[in-house]
Formats: sequence, C-alpha cells, structure tokens
Amino acid sequence: MRFTFTKNQPHQLDAIKAIVGIFDAGKNIFQEEKSFGLSASGAIIGNELDIDEALILKNIRAIQKENQIDPVSETLGTLDFSIEMETATGKTYVYLRTILELNQKYGLKKFIILVPSVAIREGVLKTIEQTKFHFREIYNVGFGAFAYDSSKLSKVREFTQSLDIQIMIMTIQSFNSDDRVMRQTPDRFSGDSPLELIASIRPVIIMDEPQNMESELSKSAISDLRPLFKIRYSATHKELHNLMYRLTPADAYRRGLVKKIQVFGVKEYNPGAFAFKVNSIEIEKGMFPKAKVLIEIKNAAKEFETKEMVLKAGDDLFRKTKNEKYTGLIVNDVNAQFGRVELSNGNYYKLEAETENKAVIFRTQIRETIKAHFDKQESLGDSIKVLSLFFIDKVDNYVYSDSLIRNIFIEEFNYLRKNYPRFSHVNVSSVHRGYFASKKSKGETIYQDTRGDSKLDKDAYDLIMKDKERLLSFAEPVSFIFSHSALKEGWDNPNIFQICTLRDSQSIMKKRQEIGRGLRLPVDVEGNRIFDSNINVLTVVANESYEEYVSKLQDEFRESGYDDVPEADNAKEKKIKVKLNSKQLESDDFKELWRRISQKTEFQIQIDSSELIRQSVEEINKLDVSSISARVGRGNVFFDEKNQVQAVFAGQSIGEKLEKYVVVGNIVARIARETELTKKTILNILNRVENLSLYFENPEECIRSVVGIIRNIFQNLSMGTGLQYTPTGETWSVSVFDEFESFSSKVLSAKKGVYDHTAFDSHGELNFIRSLENSSSIKVYAKLPRNFKVSTPWGEYIPDWAIVWNPNPNSVGQERLYLVRETKFGYRNLDRQLSDIEKQKIKCAEKHFEAIGFDDFAVAEKENLSDLLKK
Repeated sequence: MRFTFTKNQPHQLDAIKAIVGIFDAGKNIFQEEKSFGLSASGAIIGNELDIDEALILKNIRAIQKENQIDPVSETLGTLDFSIEMETATGKTYVYLRTILELNQKYGLKKFIILVPSVAIREGVLKTIEQTKFHFREIYNVGFGAFAYDSSKLSKVREFTQSLDIQIMIMTIQSFNSDDRVMRQTPDRFSGDSPLELIASIRPVIIMDEPQNMESELSKSAISDLRPLFKIRYSATHKELHNLMYRLTPADAYRRGLVKKIQVFGVKEYNPGAFAFKVNSIEIEKGMFPKAKVLIEIKNAAKEFETKEMVLKAGDDLFRKTKNEKYTGLIVNDVNAQFGRVELSNGNYYKLEAETENKAVIFRTQIRETIKAHFDKQESLGDSIKVLSLFFIDKVDNYVYSDSLIRNIFIEEFNYLRKNYPRFSHVNVSSVHRGYFASKKSKGETIYQDTRGDSKLDKDAYDLIMKDKERLLSFAEPVSFIFSHSALKEGWDNPNIFQICTLRDSQSIMKKRQEIGRGLRLPVDVEGNRIFDSNINVLTVVANESYEEYVSKLQDEFRESGYDDVPEADNAKEKKIKVKLNSKQLESDDFKELWRRISQKTEFQIQIDSSELIRQSVEEINKLDVSSISARVGRGNVFFDEKNQVQAVFAGQSIGEKLEKYVVVGNIVARIARETELTKKTILNILNRVENLSLYFENPEECIRSVVGIIRNIFQNLSMGTGLQYTPTGETWSVSVFDEFESFSSKVLSAKKGVYDHTAFDSHGELNFIRSLENSSSIKVYAKLPRNFKVSTPWGEYIPDWAIVWNPNPNSVGQERLYLVRETKFGYRNLDRQLSDIEKQKIKCAEKHFEAIGFDDFAVAEKENLSDLLKK
C-alpha cells in the first residue's frame, strides 16, 4: 500500500506560510537564486537571499499578528525561527514542503535537517520516501536527499556542487566535537574540511526536536555551519526563537487532528504489603551513597500514599514516613557496589527488585490490551487494521521461549480469542513480533537493553521502519508489536490504537513521548486517512493508576507552558448504552423537523467559462515577474553557449540578469493539471494574454502565478452562482440515529433530545446541552449523527445540531422555528481562526439547505443560546 497525503490541510498550510512569508520582498526578490563560488575542491552552489532585515522584521511582525503570537523582542536578532506543532500532526511533512516552497519562491537549494538521534533521522528518510511522489505532483520538481555518512564524504561534495535541491539529514553528534570526520581535512578535499565546505554554501538549517540540541557544544557546532537561517520544529520547545506558528495540543485535539486518549490504569493494591522498592542508588563525590526508594508514607491528611524518598544509612523509616508499619526499622547500609539497601531487620532490598505481584499486574495489562484490540478490530471489520504496541524495559521478559511477558501474552490471547469470531482460529505465533537491539556473538543472537541511541538500536529501527506499511495490511498477520526504547522517538504508526507500558519501574520516557507513538490519525487499507472521531481513540494501558497517569500527563503539558490541556478518558470508567428517546423521536415536532432537513442533494459546479477566461486574462495581464538573476558568492562564473558553468574563478560578485535559453515545455498541460480545468480553457486564456513573454523572464514564477490567479477566480465564481445544489429525491432515514456506547462522563442525561443521553466533545458543548435542556423554548433537539453528511468540493460536512424552537413558550399557540446550527465555542475571533476550508464548507451547507427549501441554518458561538436565533 501507499499512504495518501492531503495537500490542503489548513494547519499544515498555515505553518508553511508562516515561514515562507518571512522573506517575501514582493517582485524585488531574486527567483531561482544561486550563489556560485570556488572552493579548494571545485565549484560550489550555495544559498543567498536579497532582502534587508527591516523588511524581514516587518514580515515577521505581520505573520505573528495574523497567528495571534506576541513578539518577545522589538529587534530581529538572529535569523532563527520556531514552529510549534503538536506531535503526530505532520511536522516532518510541513518542513519538507516548506523546503520546496522556499525553493520555488526564492530559489534556495541547500538544506540540512539536523536531528538529535538515529531514530528520528531514519524516520525523516522514511517520510521523504513516502512523500516524493506526492510532492512531485504538487511542485513538478525532484530533489536529492541523503543521510550524512562519514565514510561517504563524496556525498558532501555532491551536496555543495549540485544545481538541484539537496537535503542532507545529519545527527547533531556527527559534527559536534573536534575529532569528528566532518571537521578533519581529507586529502581529496584539497585543504577544506567537509564542515568548511558546507559552511561556504550557507545552508538553511532545519532543526527537528531542537530541545535536544541546546547544549553550548551543540549551539557552537551549528553556528560553525554558517546557516543562512534556522527553522526549529517541535511540540516541546525549551527555547523559542521568533515563534511564527503554534498548534497546541488542545488545538490539535479539538480540531480532530490526532486521536483522543483514554487511559486504563493498572496498579497493585495491597495495603498490607511491605512497600519498599529501591529505584536507584546515587553517589556524589565525597558523600555517602543515597537510595531513592518507593515507600508508603502517611501524609498530612493521615492518608497512606506511595512516594519516592531519598534514604541514607542511619535513617529511621518510621520518622521519615510517619507509617507505623516501619516502626523500629533503620537503614543499616546503602551499598552502590552490590546495588542494594540493608535494613536493621537483616533484610536486603535489591535495586529494581521485582514485586511479588508483578506477574499479576502484567497479566492484567496484557489481558486488557488484547481485549481492547479485539473489540476495536471487530468493530472496524476489514477496512482498517488495528495495531497494539507494548513497551518493555527488559528484553529478557519477551525474547525467549520461557520469558514472562511472552508466555502471559500467549496464554491470554488463546484464552480471549474464543469469544471473538475473527480471532478464534488465528495462530498466536503469527500475530506478535518483537523489535529489539541485538548483536551476533559466536553465531548466537544476543538481545540488549538500550536507551534508543546506539548502533544496535538503528538495526532494530531499520527493521520496523521497513515493516511500517506492511504492518497496515491484513496480508501481514502481525498486529501486536513489542519493543524497547528504540521506539521512544522518531517512529509511530497511524494504526496503533492501544499502547501498553509493561515496565518494572516508572519510565524514563515522558508520557507525551509515549502516547506520541499512537496519536497519528489512522489509515484504511487503501492508505486513506480516517477522520471519524468515534474511531480515532487511543487506549493507553498504564502501569499506574488512571489518576496518576493523567496527573503526570497534565503536568507535562503545563511544564511546556500549556494551561489549556486535552483531557484523557478513564478506560476503566463505566460505559453506558445510549438509547433512543422514542417519545421525542416519534413526536410531531421532530417528525416535522426531520421532514424539512432530511432531503439529500448533489452539487454541480457550473460557471460561465467566458467569464472565467475574461477575468483570468484581465488579472494575468496585470502580472509582473522578476528576472532570474545569478549571485556570485566567491567568484565569477563563465557560461558557455549552452549556459552551463564551465569554470569558476576568484573575483567580484555580480548580479546581472541571465540571458538564458528557456525550454518552453507543455505549459498548457501543467496549468490545466494544477487548476483541474481543460486544456482547451487554458489555451483560450493564454491565447488572449498580452504579456506571455513574462514566461521567458522567469518560467516557474510565471506558471505558479497564473495557476494561483485562475484558481482564485474559479473559486470565487464557484462560490457565487457557479456552485449549485439540487435535491436528489432521496432522503435520510431516521435510522441514521442508532444506539451507541459511551463513557458515562461524556454524556448528559437528556429529556428533550432524541437520545436518553446526549454526547458532548467539549465543555462548550456540555454547557450548550444544559442550555437546551433548561430552556422552556426548546421542544426537541438532536446532535446530528456522522452519517448525516453534506457533500462539498472540499470534502464531507456534518452540521452539529437540529432544533425545534417555540418562540412563545407561555402561549397556547403552536408556532415553531426549525433550526440547524453549527456551533463554534471557545474561539476568540471566529472569522480569523476558522480555516478557509471550514468557511467554504459552511457556505456549501448554506447552499444545500437553501436547495431543499430550508432557510434557517447558521453558526452559533454562545453556549447560553443567546445567539441561537441570530442569522
């Protein structure tokens, strides 16, 4: 299968625009700009921009204002910019497409993607492989991309000398110390080190997860590359430099860009047990060893809780904990050499000792994960393959035939599958696989516990990356994945619906890192992205209580500066069956409402082609493009009769217009393809254009400008009288309202709704439902189901609410208003914050309802119904 990528997701386009707009100098910018120069090892092709800092600062302030970001400084400082995007919302896609936009608009060609680990580097390479065809369709240009390898320095020279777009992916470790090959001077480089050669072309630096590259050593190393400018991409920045765009976790959740989260917490509960677990032993210079111990204390409220405390020899446990259970016990010794703590009763407690009930905890976690997996796959059928990911921190617990976790998984799978027809005949040995760091020793495979940044981790990572698409196919039976910290960053799979943390101790991995492996929206077997919020739920089966997990997750969000944090549901919470309210569903009020709004429509786009041609010609004739210019960084350029670089000599810089032979190519076919109009229409436009000679000044800018003009005119004409909705004669059956299950905390008991409970996705919706229920003017209402769809040129649209309103509830009369409302709560400036696509969908909905004779569709922003009747 091949992933299908969407080219017009608003949050991604906004992030791209936020960077590209920084350097917009109008028609004074040099397109296809190249810096030609001379190094000791030959000609080089570098980057250059022709824009002054005052204009850059002006552009930055305008973009920040548009994106509602407060500037932190009145001066520009360094050309260093930050994009903040929640995990799994397409950060890598965004910066790869930003590269191509920077090339198309400003002619920049040399880019370095800096990553903090091998795992992220391999993930970037995989995304490049997956998106190449998609990007070629949009930009009709190719590019070279490779991972820096110190044993293949010829690739560095090619990188600096190529006339094409070049992307080099590097780990920060590959050049941040003096003894690295990057800083040495090999004979074949004729006096330049690879680092010096790269610095001479002024690369654009893209930093992926820059918070992991902020040591003074790393900062100095990056500075040595002499970047033209830097762009930082992360969900969890530590330092922000000219923040240009922000997509917060709450934004991502509310807009349905990531899965919702529910947590199933599993924790040992045995108040009578002797709680004493040694998590770590530390030695500071000149000090006696100290142990961090998980121990039960009595808090100020005289309640018992488990807490980590630092203990040293001589400590009285009762005095430290106020817990009578430890009366008379003193810490005799903390022994770092043997990794143990001795108490005065003669007992030893070893570092990371396993609890007696560890197997019980693991079994419960594994059972719940398998059950959630089976339930999910049964509900989705053959359209979407479900994956579950298990994190473990001791590979010995899985890799051998007698390993604890392996055997528990096999036992629980075989026991549970009997109740699920889809899995009843599945052989357990075919459905699970481990991805771990390993090495060969005397013909034997040795698995190792690692931290995710070793050469062995890369090998494990290569394996699962190669399997990424295959894992999404039912032809591959593996659906339960076991792995170690090699997967802590850089890898995810969109179809992970369950994550289970099987660890003996609390993780070194942040909760946000953990859930990040499964937040991405799933894809079906054809590679199409799924946007159904009822499907897009990630279940985390944690080795701690729900309350502890959620508290730590929320703390992490707040540590990152977010006060408004997304909620995680408690998977242990009781689910209720939401039933139809037959009284309301069969009421005359609802029947009349449904009669008015249930008609289906189809749309056609019919525009006056002569008007499209006339307006396009008029706008294109106003077009002006800049000439292609060459910039010389370190010398003069000699061109032969074919305009090819033949030699580079030291000399002064030039900036003359290039008299260049242009291969015309099939511009009609390209413009037709990018505007989705017929070649005949495009030919009619171009034949009437008076300034087509502009194409020979700058072909790429001319084509892109013409495409943009025609698209805008077509869209304006379409949304005027051009887009027509007509009834099909079919109607939605009332059976689109179907019973469903929901967490009890996500529904509100209802008397006026068509269900006995009404589901809500936010606090705004909850308050809105309360207002509906409490208003004497409301006769009946329905939250419209996801099957109730209006087709638009921009995808399906689902209105939110259908309502019957009595304007005079105290009168005897039967006057009724029948309303359909789209609700948008929590927006500070709705017009600015709604994406263009959302706005167009709402306009299409207006046309749909007009076509069926229903004239009371509108957007409501107030939870208290105060603008419900506003049109």
